Amino acid sequence: MASSNSCPPFGFSGKYYYNSDDGLSCVRQTSFFEGKAVLNQSVGYSVILGFGAFFAIFTSFLVWLEKRYVGSKHTSEWFNTAGRNVKTGLIASVIVSQWTWAATILQSSNVAWQYGISGPFWYASGASIQVLLFGVMAIEIKRKAPYAHTVCEIVKARWGTAAHVVFLFFCFMTNIIVTAMLLLGGSAVVNALTGVNIYAASFLIPLGVIVYTLAGGLKATFLASYIHSVIVHVVLVIFVYLVYAGSGELGSPSIVYNRLLEVSSKSRVCHEPISHGDQSCGPVGGNYHGSYLTMLSSGGLVFGIINIVGNFGTVFVDNGYWVSAIAARPSSTHKGYLLGGLVWFAVPFSLATSLGLGALALDLPITASEASHGLVPAATAIALMGKAGSVLLLTMLFMAVTSAGSSELIAVSSLCTYDIYRTYINPNATGKKILRVSRAVVLGFGCFMGMLAVILNKVGVSLGWMYLAMGVFIGSAVLPIAFMLLWRKANAIGAILGTIIGCILGVTTWLSVTKIEYGRVNLDTTGRNAPMLAGNLVSILTGGAIHAVCSLLWPQNYEWDTTKQITMVEKEKTELPQEEFNEEKLKNAKSWIIKWGVGFTGVIVILWPALTLPAGEFNLGYFTFWAVIAITWGTIGSAVIIALPVMESWETIQSICSGMFTNDRLMEKVEEMNIRLHSILLAVPEGENVYLLEKEKMKKKDASEHQA
Repeated sequence: MASSNSCPPFGFSGKYYYNSDDGLSCVRQTSFFEGKAVLNQSVGYSVILGFGAFFAIFTSFLVWLEKRYVGSKHTSEWFNTAGRNVKTGLIASVIVSQWTWAATILQSSNVAWQYGISGPFWYASGASIQVLLFGVMAIEIKRKAPYAHTVCEIVKARWGTAAHVVFLFFCFMTNIIVTAMLLLGGSAVVNALTGVNIYAASFLIPLGVIVYTLAGGLKATFLASYIHSVIVHVVLVIFVYLVYAGSGELGSPSIVYNRLLEVSSKSRVCHEPISHGDQSCGPVGGNYHGSYLTMLSSGGLVFGIINIVGNFGTVFVDNGYWVSAIAARPSSTHKGYLLGGLVWFAVPFSLATSLGLGALALDLPITASEASHGLVPAATAIALMGKAGSVLLLTMLFMAVTSAGSSELIAVSSLCTYDIYRTYINPNATGKKILRVSRAVVLGFGCFMGMLAVILNKVGVSLGWMYLAMGVFIGSAVLPIAFMLLWRKANAIGAILGTIIGCILGVTTWLSVTKIEYGRVNLDTTGRNAPMLAGNLVSILTGGAIHAVCSLLWPQNYEWDTTKQITMVEKEKTELPQEEFNEEKLKNAKSWIIKWGVGFTGVIVILWPALTLPAGEFNLGYFTFWAVIAITWGTIGSAVIIALPVMESWETIQSICSGMFTNDRLMEKVEEMNIRLHSILLAVPEGENVYLLEKEKMKKKDASEHQA
């Protein structure tokens, strides 16, 4: 036992230690939160209901403004595809927003708390490369299925009904897993910070999302995602600068560095009651010299591999990413995904390098249970800023959960509408009927989200467990879905067998390794690294291998004719010039995204970690450089993702503003003239082509005059 004169072991964390009643022992606080909420329940309900109502009203108002003053038509096509005309900045913002889950904010700091600096790096690199590489798929959609609405529509057009049913099941499973993680993380943090009942939070969080998604569909989701992104990135920058520049408790990389050395010292006493078994204390098992300041971490590397496999599933098999790609204008698609992937990297990397390492540097008495439920960043925010920190983190988390949640609502809505209702129930459905079904599904799945979170919380499933397990369940579908658009030989039977057998073998391996390693199978043992790694790898590799072998033996030699025949429900005139769909331009875009997407993937997964290995345990200079990268990337990424969508949409913003302050009677006259002109153009089809050519000439003329 430590004597009274060594209590507390560190002056900077003295508030978490006290002398025992007999004065002979130094006792560490058993947990950080100790079951007590930091904020009043009223604050929790205000954030959930207040922000929910605000975004429901404000986003619906923005959609109405666009309809009223820009002339957008709210058809079923518009509801589910946003007119297929979304620009680079907004697509990048949407990618960042829908990829910023509760786990991005919470689980990334948990792995920093577990493994040190390698945790945030492997979280960020292992989950950003999928977005970078999905840019290739996004361009292929424009080339090979330009009028598709969902990924499963493309599957049916190429491989038929049996494959369609299989992939529909896996896409739904992906949406359910992602939704579960969003609400598990969100409800746990809301409950810990405010005391709001965890089951009530599970139902109330999706409420505002349902309202604005019902009103405005995918475009409302995109607009809300942008606003959410702005708030998330502003809070991100505040936290990063707080830890490394502005805090009285930390405030510089050198202080954080020295504290990390102290808390992982081999001479530190780590037995009870001076430290409890599931709290961080002393050297880190599996890390070089037991240090938090090294990339040589076996646990960090294993997590990185699990992370890469699992996140390929939640990008390639999540219809939400396909819907975003479908909504993008062809010339924006590849750039939007590359920019989105690079900016998103900063969210977990910068945030966890500050709040995750900050928790260790402050020697907070966080337990493994609190960490697995995503409470590490909340603890650091409270320790540094008190109640203000908890409000900021709660706001940031609410933005992440609701933004990604709205994306999942649209993803499920489009699958049910186009792949079930339009395909098997009513193939001749009108646009109005499809719009009604879309909205009914949004409402139904929104309610299901709440019930699912209640069930999982009741069972005891945590965010950390679900995050590691997702690749076991859906990883087998990744390579078959990629082959669908990238490989003409890929056949249907291989896709079906690979996906189903890969999943079964993955789950079997996962549970078998658990039983062999630990002798029992439960939530605790199945969530450990060895079984998760085995299950994830078997799932993704087996699925791809079976499909590849079957396709080489019985090649389909497909020419993409049936995927190009997928039709829109309402034949809307597009404002996009025909050159947007030029095959040569799309091929060049594909070459560009392959070059840069694969290039950045190589840098952040292979080159960057390889360059850190000679350093072993980082010295102060190296760690300072690492912290500066985190600060800079977070700051620049935030500035770009906030400014670019506004700059690209400036003309639309001006149109809306001028419309709002122009006489309504005049606007009615203009609308009447537009209707008459539209009727004339419909009667004379050649007139539409002449109009578009003249419009393009005027744009080029204006551009050349502007340059001159």
